[in-house]
Amino acid sequence: MDPDSKSQCRLASYRLNSYRLNSYRLNSYRLNSVGLKRSLRQSLLPVNLLRGILLRGTKLAILAICLVGFYPQAMSAQETSAQSKSVEPDPNAQTPSIAEEPLVEFNPHDPAAVEALLEPYRERSEKWQEDVAKLAAGNTTDGGAEHVLFLGSSSFRLWDSIDEDLAPVKVVKRAYGGARFRDLAIYTPELIAGLRFSKAVIFIANDITGKENEDTDPETTSKLARLVIAQLRSEHPEVPVHLVAVTPTPVRYKHWPRIQVTNGMLRKIAEATPGVFYIPTAYAFLDRDGHPRAELFKEDRLHLNSIGYQIWAKILLGAFETVDWESQESR
Repeated sequence: MDPDSKSQCRLASYRLNSYRLNSYRLNSYRLNSVGLKRSLRQSLLPVNLLRGILLRGTKLAILAICLVGFYPQAMSAQETSAQSKSVEPDPNAQTPSIAEEPLVEFNPHDPAAVEALLEPYRERSEKWQEDVAKLAAGNTTDGGAEHVLFLGSSSFRLWDSIDEDLAPVKVVKRAYGGARFRDLAIYTPELIAGLRFSKAVIFIANDITGKENEDTDPETTSKLARLVIAQLRSEHPEVPVHLVAVTPTPVRYKHWPRIQVTNGMLRKIAEATPGVFYIPTAYAFLDRDGHPRAELFKEDRLHLNSIGYQIWAKILLGAFETVDWESQESR
């Protein structure tokens, strides 16, 4: 079997695995530590069968190609369905439609515009100086040409099994608890100075928490996110950047409609910026009634537990494989 067909096979395997796992969610299949192992074993059966078929002849590689082509549409449909079922508990709340929110104009390369954006947040961001300094101290020794940078908040920082869950991907984390895009945009240059990595993954989930004096509106968040991307590109001009959607969590579910608007902004940034990719995740963390799946979170109802992290890992791996494959095809 030629190398190109093997690549197609691997890609189809990743995606079919994730698709079957997420199908259990749509049928209200509750994943516990035993159920996850069972579901993974079951999901591997058709994948191994598919690999066997592909190894018998390149003509049947068309099947893998069809699966590859169909899968993004299926995932998009699931994401749309999950979002449409998510309802704000307050019936009087007015939430703008994601489709109606265009990206506000902002030039991340304009020093005056950048300073005007960051100046209101500099004093409040000082509390992270020590944490950032500790992380940045390892920039010359951590990372490498094949490492993936995980830049963001506590969901990355607390992911103790990340190396195992994402194997064989090599990971370098630059994450601190409570991070928001407003302080990440201040500290990203320090966090990545001299650090080597092949792609970047960004996840920030604290811009909307329900605290009026602390929350950042989606429009401002979109400016800050674009600034962080520009900062990453200033060090690594060609590095792919993955924006991970904010996860629907039980503790912040009542703010989910506003969070969806922020996610919509992140999606639009990816659509408008070459080499930037948006990773939707709601379809895996909402039940069929559109509510967060509490069994995937820790007791704080905010951070993922081990099972939630395993599901998150499968989504990320599928996204990495897709972008890598499409990049190879475009060469």
